[in-house]
Amino acid sequence: MALVPNLPVSLFELASFYETTILEIDFIEPTLERGLEYIEFRLKPSPLVSVTFNKYEHYYKSCLEHLKWRVSPLLVDEAFEFGKSSAVESLLKHDYVLSGVAHPINEQEIGPMLDSMRIVRSLLKTILQDIEASMLQSIFLCHASTDKPTVRRIAEGLIKRGSRVWLDEAEILIGDSLIDKIQGGIQNSDYLGVVLSPRSVGSIWVKKEVEAALSQEIDAGRVKVLPILIEDCDIPLFLKPKKYADLRNDDVFGLGVEQLVERLKR
Repeated sequence: MALVPNLPVSLFELASFYETTILEIDFIEPTLERGLEYIEFRLKPSPLVSVTFNKYEHYYKSCLEHLKWRVSPLLVDEAFEFGKSSAVESLLKHDYVLSGVAHPINEQEIGPMLDSMRIVRSLLKTILQDIEASMLQSIFLCHASTDKPTVRRIAEGLIKRGSRVWLDEAEILIGDSLIDKIQGGIQNSDYLGVVLSPRSVGSIWVKKEVEAALSQEIDAGRVKVLPILIEDCDIPLFLKPKKYADLRNDDVFGLGVEQLVERLKR
């Protein structure tokens, strides 16, 4: 257990932040390049370029420091492989020193900031590629409505690790066809996780969802249905031959989620 636990930030949230930083760099870079061309054409400083450069330079310095925090172990869970990459290490070591120039007049003064942004963009693109490679496959969590609190806990663990999890409460809106939405969720998810409890094994909805997924499993010739046991119950005959993830109590919950993560790896 870490002395300072990291914040519960998911791969999706981290990727979103890194993508936003790239968009900011993509906006600032051409603005500075146009300003540089303008002052070199005039052969003297421009008040507008000076104000723009100073504003963006201070913003970029702050953004870079914040970005380092976003790739540090405080936010990047040790289970996220990209956190150990050379790109992350290089980003943590990279620094930009404020120029101290009030009125830039040439490439020598604006160039270092442009160079730094290009380095950071390249590193972030490498990190995003690593994140994309480590994303998990998607899963539809089939469950009884009364088991919702435990199912949300499972979903949170999988989402954090990079899986797109289908939960009816998040996907079905008022007026939607339940049957159409559920069928679409099963069809478009890589796996169906059937959450087994005394309530779910007696649910007609759960039975229909599992039957539909098993039919896809047979047709595709690959695993589609993943049993997830959260309470002792009579496991249906058609699921008994399958190994299940055991999440029946807190002692095994974490291990059970890790087993699901291993199954969902691409």
